[in-house]
Amino acid sequence: MYLIAADEVVAPAVAMSRVCVVTDVGANAGKRVAEAWARVEAGLSRVLPASLRQLNAPAAVQAIDAAEAALAVPLPQDFRASLRVHNGTDPGPTLPSPDPSPVPLECLYDTTLIIERTRMWRDSYHPEPNWDDPQVWAYMVDRNMLWLNGPVRPIIGSPGTVVVGDTNGDVQWLLDFDPAPGGTPGQVVRVDVECASWDVLAPSWTQLLVRYAEDLELFAADPDNSALKIDDDLGPACKWGGSTPSDSWGVRPAWLLDVHARDPYPYHRAESEAAAMQWRNERSERCTLDGEHKPHVFRSMDRHNPCGGGQVS
Repeated sequence: MYLIAADEVVAPAVAMSRVCVVTDVGANAGKRVAEAWARVEAGLSRVLPASLRQLNAPAAVQAIDAAEAALAVPLPQDFRASLRVHNGTDPGPTLPSPDPSPVPLECLYDTTLIIERTRMWRDSYHPEPNWDDPQVWAYMVDRNMLWLNGPVRPIIGSPGTVVVGDTNGDVQWLLDFDPAPGGTPGQVVRVDVECASWDVLAPSWTQLLVRYAEDLELFAADPDNSALKIDDDLGPACKWGGSTPSDSWGVRPAWLLDVHARDPYPYHRAESEAAAMQWRNERSERCTLDGEHKPHVFRSMDRHNPCGGGQVS
């Protein structure tokens, strides 16, 4: 596993070259994934039997290889093995689907969608040196502006990730190959960008499936004490996983505990103050229409003329 110092920022493209994906390999990966999927399917047959119809047939090896080539990243062996069991899910041509989802997502992607949606995700990546910094993330967590659960870097569109599923395009599951210190390359992360929430669900795809199978089994036996919330029409809620923001807002994950917080806003505040000063100066200029010096009232759309073509109330 590769680790970096908490205050070191490494470009994802560079970090990818250092990463060795830590997962099961070879026949062992296939065996464990097949066993995990069998447990998941058995659990679903008890609590959501109609959802089993959405599980796709296996992907061809050539399709998996094509996804790796298109995204320029080797997929973890256990995730490859999982695609050879079920090539994602298919909710059907209508939304909402007539059948409940078998996973805590609207759709688990097949190999074609993995390529398409990962490219869309990566297209939104714009390096921001002032913001892509553990010190800034610590500042934002402390002030309830960002929620992190586990060793994950909150970088939208990071090239060090592969998108494998979503709900309404808002909540996404990622394979994270550029984890924060203490994380595992290939770990599974749930991201809710609108809620500024990043949650490590499991250190590998196999462990994610096992965790999900255990929660399905617990739900079947004792639903009140299960981490799953299941709707008979929609399926498991997408908030399944670790802690929730309402439980731990303002709490740093372990890898950020000793990081000195840095306020990212001074530059932006100075820029805003300069703009406000220019605004005030414009208001104090002598009116070009009547030659009088008075505090004219104007609309923001008329900033090119402090009077807006005349005094406006």
